[in-house]
Amino acid sequence: MTDIRRTLRTLVLLSLGLGTVACDDEGLGPEDPDPISESILRNEVLVQVDRFGLPGVNTAFTDAATMKDGYNRGTPATDEARFLASLSAVIQARFGLDPADADALADFVLPDVQPLGNLSGFPNGRRLEDDVIDTVLSLIFGVFGPDVPALQSDNVDANDRPFLTEFPYLADPHAP
Repeated sequence: MTDIRRTLRTLVLLSLGLGTVACDDEGLGPEDPDPISESILRNEVLVQVDRFGLPGVNTAFTDAATMKDGYNRGTPATDEARFLASLSAVIQARFGLDPADADALADFVLPDVQPLGNLSGFPNGRRLEDDVIDTVLSLIFGVFGPDVPALQSDNVDANDRPFLTEFPYLADPHAP
C-alpha cells in the first residue's frame, strides 16, 4: 500500500470515529488490522456512535439526557421527522426563543449535513477559516432569536497558528 493510501485510509477511519488505528513511523503497516475488514470477518455489527454534520447542532440543540444518543445514531434522511419538534422544544427552553423562531431555527439546521465542495462558507459549506461557533451563536442570538450582540461570539477570532499552504493545511497540534 502506498504511503498516500495509508495516510488517506487512516484519515478516513479516524474521521468515521472507528476507534484508534495503530500507526508506526511508516504509517499503517500491512500487519495492522483494518477495523472494517475485521468486523466483517468476525461478523460484528458496527454501531454509529457520533455524527458531526453541522458543528454545534448536536452540542447546542439536543438534550443530552433524552436525545443525544438517538440523534448521534440517526441519519439525515430522518432528521426532520424524528427531531424537528424535539430540537424546537430544546431551543425554546434553552435559549428563550418563541415557538415560531425556535421552529425556524430547528428547520434551518435540519437535516444535519455539511455540504461538500461549496466554498462559499459555513453553513453552506466549510472553509478552515470559517468561525463556525460565532455563526451558530449569531443564529441563536440574532437572526432567529433576540438580538443580543454580547452573546453572538465566543471571542475567538482566529486560529492560534497560521494554516499551511499545502496539505494537510493545519499546523502541527500542540504537544501536551
